[in-house]
Amino acid sequence: MKKIWAIRKDAEAVSPVIATILMVAITVVLAAVLYVMVLGFGGTSTTTPAATYAKTTATNGQKISILSITKTDVPWDDVKVQLSDGTNFAEWDTVTTDLDGGGALTKNYTTDTLGSLTVCLLVTDVSGNGFVSGTDYFVVYTYGGATGFSAGSSYSAALIYTVTGEKMGTGQTFTG
Repeated sequence: MKKIWAIRKDAEAVSPVIATILMVAITVVLAAVLYVMVLGFGGTSTTTPAATYAKTTATNGQKISILSITKTDVPWDDVKVQLSDGTNFAEWDTVTTDLDGGGALTKNYTTDTLGSLTVCLLVTDVSGNGFVSGTDYFVVYTYGGATGFSAGSSYSAALIYTVTGEKMGTGQTFTG
C-alpha cells in the first residue's frame, strides 16, 4: 500500500514572537477570569441594615426608640424617617450635621402632612456622633390643633435606608 500524503518540507511553526504574545494573552485572560471569580462580578452589593424598634406614648404622638441596628456606621444622611397611615406618607430627610457634635443632640424637622393631619418629627442622637445607633429615638407628633393621631387609625413609623430605598427592619406600628 502506498501513502498518499506528502510531507511538506517548507512548513514552519508559529514564529517565537507570535508564540510569546499568545502565551502572554492567555495568561492575562486567565488572570482576569480568576479575579472575577474570586472578587465577584459587578462590584460590591449593599444590604439594608435591620433595626428593631419600641414605642412609647408621647405628647400628641409616639416616641419610637431604636433598640438595635445591625450596622454601626449608618450616618443620618443615609436615613429617611417615614410615617404612614396605610394610604398617605409623611417623610423627612435627616441630616448628619444636625446630629453630630458630641453629646445628645435633638433636631426638630419641619412639618409634613399625613392625610388631614399636620405632623412633625423630632430626632434625638443620644451619643451625638451623627450615626444611627441602638440608643437613638425619634418622636412623631401632630401639630396645629390636633391633639394626637386619629383614634382607631393605624400608623407605621420606620427608618428608610436611602442607599437601597428599603425599610430598616419592619418599622413600628401604633394606633391613634
